[in-house]
Amino acid sequence: MDRVFFVAVIIGITSRIIMLNLDQKQYPTQPNVLLSQLILAFVASSLGALLVPALINRSYTSITFLSLAAEQFRQVRANRRNTLQNLEEVQLVKRGAAFIEEIARTYEVRNYMCIVTSFLTIGLYYVILAETKISEGMSLVISSICGLVLAFILKKLLTRKSIGDIADVMPAEISFVDESILKVGDLKGITNIGLKSDREVYINRGVGIQIIPKNKDYANAGILFDSGQRQAIVYNIYSRLGLYGDYGEPSFVPLPRRNKEDESIMIAYLPVDKNVEKVMEAVKSCPILSSSKGKNLSLKNYKIGKKGSAWDGNGYRFKWIYPSYSYTW
Repeated sequence: MDRVFFVAVIIGITSRIIMLNLDQKQYPTQPNVLLSQLILAFVASSLGALLVPALINRSYTSITFLSLAAEQFRQVRANRRNTLQNLEEVQLVKRGAAFIEEIARTYEVRNYMCIVTSFLTIGLYYVILAETKISEGMSLVISSICGLVLAFILKKLLTRKSIGDIADVMPAEISFVDESILKVGDLKGITNIGLKSDREVYINRGVGIQIIPKNKDYANAGILFDSGQRQAIVYNIYSRLGLYGDYGEPSFVPLPRRNKEDESIMIAYLPVDKNVEKVMEAVKSCPILSSSKGKNLSLKNYKIGKKGSAWDGNGYRFKWIYPSYSYTW
């Protein structure tokens, strides 16, 4: 029992370590954050490893401890949410409520992954011993391998898509119309930059960004249209490339705007170092938030800008076909 318990705990912690490289895309890589995550992984893995022997001995009170652990992990989620919300006050570019909730939810889910992997490892060990004539040592090896395989499967399932998977990202020209109205690509009216010195900064140091939904898909456009997702994109750029600006300079805060002609998103950004390629990569690497999905599902069969589609240049046009009837409005 002691040996298989420690192996199951190690497998559970390993599953958490596998995901740490993904976490660093969203979380500060501070030593205290890393240590707290490893400690929580140990606690979660221990719970998963103890659950099977407890159930075999019909100690059903162990379910109570599992529910208490789940409540504790939800509290960890709440604490992380509160911490990030408090940090919003000192950010030049805000994460946004949607991104903060996504990070907090991820903290909670990773702990459940440790419980599942350690539970499967020790559970499979007892099943192999009971149903086959394989030795204890070989049963432990097989169950450990299966636990690691599950960890990689969960990593694959929990890995979110990024903006680069649903959109084409390309540079766009920054200019001004009517002297002070900021224009990115074909979209004008981004914001009003009153000071001439600020306009010169945009012209000399700014990088225009155009994010176009792939395949002219309304579902992809719905993700980009979500305000939380757009804020996450500009924060992702800020966290990697910084912002050429300081507190009290609202003219330099990026404002993502929607181009209604092609459902693209236009951004004028001022990185510390004007490197267009790095800016494009920062946009593409931004994770897609769960809260941004599920929009425009009724338009999945339509293409943006296509004649006779949902948008034909004159207004929205929907067509539903139901048994033998066709309705258009």
